[in-house]
Amino acid sequence: MTRYEFLLFVHIAAVVIWVGAGFLLVVLAIRADRTDDEAQIKRILDDNTWLATHLFIPASLTVFVVGILLTIDGPWEFDQLWIVLGLCGYAATFLTGLTILRPRADRIAAMIDADGGMTPVSLAETRRLLALARTDYVVLFLVIADMVAKPTGDDVGLLLVLAAILVAGLAWTIATAQSIRTPGEAPA
Repeated sequence: MTRYEFLLFVHIAAVVIWVGAGFLLVVLAIRADRTDDEAQIKRILDDNTWLATHLFIPASLTVFVVGILLTIDGPWEFDQLWIVLGLCGYAATFLTGLTILRPRADRIAAMIDADGGMTPVSLAETRRLLALARTDYVVLFLVIADMVAKPTGDDVGLLLVLAAILVAGLAWTIATAQSIRTPGEAPA
C-alpha cells in the first residue's frame, strides 16, 4: 500500500463515519418526529450534541486534513474546480454547524434545563433544529458527488444539476423548519 492509498483509505473511512453517523441521526430524527415521540426527539438532540464533539468534529477534521494531504501527495492541484467545490462544501457545513446549529442546540439545551424538561416550545425548537440540520446532509452528499465526478468548468450540465439539487434541498429544509409550529402559534 502506497502512502497515497493509505491516505485515501483514511479519508474515505472518515467520510463514512462522519456522513454515515449523521445520516443515521437524520433518519432517526425523522422517524421520531413522525411518531411524535418527544422522549426520542430529546434523546436525538442529546446524542447529536455528544456526537458533535466526540465523532463529527474529529471525523470531519480528519477528512479535511487528509484531503489536503491527498491533494499535496497526489496528482491534484488546489485550483481544480472539484477540489474548490469540495472545500467550499466542507466550509459551508463547518460554518453552518458553528454559527447556526451549535448555538441553537445550546440555546435549546439551556431552555430544557431552565424549564426542567421538554416543553412545547423547546420541542418545536428541537424539531426546527433537526430539520435545519438536514441542510448539512444535502451539502455533504453533493460534496461526495463532486469528489466522485470531479467536474471541471466544461461539465456545465452536471454543475447545473448539482446547483439545482442544492437550491431545492435548501428550500426544502428551510420550508420544513419554518412550517413547524409551537402549539398555539398562528401559521405565518
